[in-house]
Amino acid sequence: MTGLYNGDCLDIIKDISNNSIDLILTDPPYGVNFKNNFYDDSLSNILEQMPLWYKEWYRILKEDSYLILFVGVKTIHYWIQEGIKAGFNYKNIIATRSFYNGSPSPKNNFGFQFQPILVFSKGKGKPLNEVDFIPTSKEWLKDKRNKNPKPFTYAYPNFWDTKICFATEKRASKNLHPNEKNIKLLEILIKLTTKENDLVLDCFAGAGSTGIACKNTNRNFIGIEINNFYYNIMNERLLNN
Repeated sequence: MTGLYNGDCLDIIKDISNNSIDLILTDPPYGVNFKNNFYDDSLSNILEQMPLWYKEWYRILKEDSYLILFVGVKTIHYWIQEGIKAGFNYKNIIATRSFYNGSPSPKNNFGFQFQPILVFSKGKGKPLNEVDFIPTSKEWLKDKRNKNPKPFTYAYPNFWDTKICFATEKRASKNLHPNEKNIKLLEILIKLTTKENDLVLDCFAGAGSTGIACKNTNRNFIGIEINNFYYNIMNERLLNN
């Protein structure tokens, strides 16, 4: 099963075979009452759906493969707890930064430019691939103690500086989706955790950025989007890209 699907992911995902997906990379609703006309983003609804999503994700993911979720700062604990409860191995949080989203600064809190990305594995998790995106420092590259100098480091930190990439696309009128993720970041995550021709699922696919990243890195893709408007954008992007 590959391709693009318009509908509720819980309905469509039932047709995906057990242990068939190499990576799930998705940006689910956060449960923060995001204003829209096509799904209920109340915390109560997301908490009701969450165990159902995790159950299906665990069923379809291959052993030692990864589940990577963009999540909200204020609901991150729910995602961690529910993932562990579903049987996933909670691996880490990748810290990235989003562009300023135009929200007013709170008077009694810090801002929300931090974009956490949760990393789970089904089982122990396979070794990450060597991917050239973090340059080795000039000092270490020339250091005599470095017996195997390489221009890039393969000991990956869990904080990614904005020099590597932002988590989101810069908010502008040209954005295809209000929560559009950075294709460069998606490509890195895909290359780290899969090999060419592997199958990647995004069950909250929006305007299809994960699909574009898969196409750019020669991976197969399943994209599920509930909103017909964004589904059509995704379909057109992937046909014409």
